[in-house]
Amino acid sequence: ALFIKHNVTSEDDWKRVVDTAVSHFGGLDVLVNNAGMMTMGSVVDCTLEEYRKVNGVNSEGVFLGCKYAIPAMEATGRGGSIINMSSVAALHGMSFIAAYSASKGAVAALTKSVALYCRERRNGIRCNSIHPDGVKTPMVFKVATGAETATREEIESLSTEANPMCEPEDIAALVLYLASDESKFVNAAEMLIDNAATATPPIGV
Repeated sequence: ALFIKHNVTSEDDWKRVVDTAVSHFGGLDVLVNNAGMMTMGSVVDCTLEEYRKVNGVNSEGVFLGCKYAIPAMEATGRGGSIINMSSVAALHGMSFIAAYSASKGAVAALTKSVALYCRERRNGIRCNSIHPDGVKTPMVFKVATGAETATREEIESLSTEANPMCEPEDIAALVLYLASDESKFVNAAEMLIDNAATATPPIGV
């Protein structure tokens, strides 16, 4: 493993990270665009600065990753897999996180554009998006409670029998599948991990 400080909104950082991965590992086969942030606020309450900041990380960061990963993957001649982290918010919207919903919708649409571009070039690169619902992470705990920090026990308490939440490892398992040759014919897919949240009304409504 190689750890590199990386600001996903920086084009220069993306060039450096991809070049470093290629030189260190001998090529690039998989890209997982997983960096993300969230700001609370409706379309009326959210400021333009907040909107741009969230979209800079969640949307533009994914764009830059795809832009610089594709040529590096093509250079190997082996194809590759790009996995973009979106959200159920991209599919049904969430009024209280307007900027986040918009950014994740952009990720979903960009994913399909990338998949079609690569299919047209016949370069063997696939691109898919993952759409989780609630995942037991510090970011979700902050949204749910307003707290800046949380212990593992507090994060675990978010998941209840009435409203179960998945583990980060559940998402990682799908990422691993999409990165592997077992999913070689899965392309431009929107992969849900939401315990049927988008198929049924929210619990209690």
